[in-house]
Amino acid sequence: MTLEEFSNGFDTLLNSYMQAASFGKGASAVDVVLDEYEKSLHLTRAQDNIVLSLYKGNNPDEGFEYTEELRRYLAPLIKEARLSPDENITGVLGVDSNSKFFTLPEDVWFITYESVIISDGKCEGVNRLDVVPVRQDEYSKIRKNPFRGASDRRALRFDLADGVIEILSTKIVTSYYVRYLSQLKPIVLADFTSDKLTIQGVSEPTPCELPENLHYRILELAVQYALASKRLLNNENQ
Repeated sequence: MTLEEFSNGFDTLLNSYMQAASFGKGASAVDVVLDEYEKSLHLTRAQDNIVLSLYKGNNPDEGFEYTEELRRYLAPLIKEARLSPDENITGVLGVDSNSKFFTLPEDVWFITYESVIISDGKCEGVNRLDVVPVRQDEYSKIRKNPFRGASDRRALRFDLADGVIEILSTKIVTSYYVRYLSQLKPIVLADFTSDKLTIQGVSEPTPCELPENLHYRILELAVQYALASKRLLNNENQ
């Protein structure tokens, strides 16, 4: 949908809900009046929550690549980057003298795959190691464990503040490769620059980045959020 279609569709769908509500809930169509900024807020919230739902899958064993349908829905959001160690990071000691620090791209939402390139890959010709995220509070328990700690086959990742990560490896790490689900841009229906309004830092018109076949689902959920915000929708429908 274009931004105009999103806006008009929002009004049409909202009006249809209100007409149904007026026959038994005592509401009328004039009870809900939304401007373009309010619509944009609800649309953005709806698309974010739909992506989170798709990413998580229906159960813990189903990721976002569990079916071809899910792959296609989220494919536009997949990005990748190859990073060199960040030598400008200060004030962080690291858990080990071999630690390397990297600053992730600002739009990283969820990491889907990661690895490091090492310079001394003499273990059966391997020069790439998979990276395993580790909780900082469990490192003391696993650091000497050959099956869970850093090894010739595995590097560890610790998450720090401001998008900084720490990579620990028994080898010399020369670069870090990351593939990730990027953060969505908000759906902004109009130019709010003159009003000094922003949605997630954006004030200019911004279309939906997701595939067209998800747009009506976003629209329906956004309208439900709008009705709920006006206390005109039962909790079970939120």
